[in-house]
Amino acid sequence: MWQNLKNFIKNIQNSDEAVKKRWLIGLSAVSIILVIGLWLMSFNFTAEKITAAEQKSAEVGFWQIFKTGLTITVGSALENVEKLFSKIADEIKKQKVITIE
Repeated sequence: MWQNLKNFIKNIQNSDEAVKKRWLIGLSAVSIILVIGLWLMSFNFTAEKITAAEQKSAEVGFWQIFKTGLTITVGSALENVEKLFSKIADEIKKQKVITIE
């Protein structure tokens, strides 16, 4: 198979300029059609994903999003406050107390 392909390419290389030009135009057109076809298939696949995502997001309302965001924000703030108090308590425990009478 590879030998046939090599022979075919050698025949084209040894032919006159008009034949080379025809093969160039023909193979370029086929390549362009293949690239555009693959691009359209990927675009169609992406469009289907976006449509499915829009349908799922349409089910979620403003208040649900607000509630979720508020829950995450408050939870994160409480976690940071707990870490701060923990660090303060650790520092208090580490301090040496010297009593002068």
